[in-house]
Amino acid sequence: MTASRGWWRDYFDEVFYHLHEPLFPEEASRTEAGAIREFLGLPVGARILDVPCGWGRHTNLFPEAGFQAFGADISYPLLQHAAGTAHRLRLPRRFAAADLRALPFRDAAFDGVVNVFTSLGLFIDDAEDLRALTEARRVLRPGGILLLESMHRDDVIAAYAERDRWVLPDGTEVRVRRRFDSVAGVSHEWWRWRRGDEVGEKRHALRLRTATEIDALLARAGFVEPRYYGDWDGEPFAHTSPRLIVVARSS
Repeated sequence: MTASRGWWRDYFDEVFYHLHEPLFPEEASRTEAGAIREFLGLPVGARILDVPCGWGRHTNLFPEAGFQAFGADISYPLLQHAAGTAHRLRLPRRFAAADLRALPFRDAAFDGVVNVFTSLGLFIDDAEDLRALTEARRVLRPGGILLLESMHRDDVIAAYAERDRWVLPDGTEVRVRRRFDSVAGVSHEWWRWRRGDEVGEKRHALRLRTATEIDALLARAGFVEPRYYGDWDGEPFAHTSPRLIVVARSS
C-alpha cells in the first residue's frame, strides 16, 4: 500500500465513523480539548483551525473556550456529522472540505492550527507530510501556534499487537491484524467487522515516526521552539510516553 494509491481519499466514510466514534467518549474529547487550549495558550477570540477535523469532536468544543473554531477535512461524511453537531449545539458551521496539503484559507488566517490522531502519517511519504506542515505554517500568522499529536513509534513498537479485537457498545465485533515495516516505519492494518449479518473490512497504512523524525520535519517546514509532551496531562515527553504531542511556533 503506497501513498500514490491515496487510500485515505475514500477510507473515512460512514463505516469508519461507526467503527471509531464509540472509541472516543465525549468526556475524553473534552479532556483533550481542554489540554489543547492550555497547550496553545491563546487568548479568547483566537481563530483556530482543526485539520483534519473528522466529525468535529474537538472543533465543536473549542467555542466553549472562547475560540473561533474552524474545521477542515477531506471526508464529506465526517464533515456532515461535524456540521450536524454544530447545528444541534447552535454553533457556527465553519467547516470546509479540504486536503491537508492545499487548504482553502488565506495566508496568516489563523492564530492556531491543531492536527491530531496521527493524521500527519496518512501520506506515508516525508515530502507529502512536509507539504501539509508547510500549508499549516502558511495559514498561521507569524508567531502562530501549531499543535501536533501522534502515536509515539517507540511506545507502539515496544508492545506492537499483531492481532487485536474488541466489541463496540452496539455489539459490532472488530478484529484487527497488523504488520509493521521496520525500515519504512509503516504499520499496515486490516480491520474486519461484523454486526449481526453485516460484515465488512477496511485496510490502511500509517507512517509512525519518532520524535527525532517529527522534529526534523517541523524544522524544515519553518516551525521553531518546539515543546514536547508525552500525554494530554502535560507530562514531559520520554521514550516510554504513550503519545507524542508537540507545540511549535510559526517563524
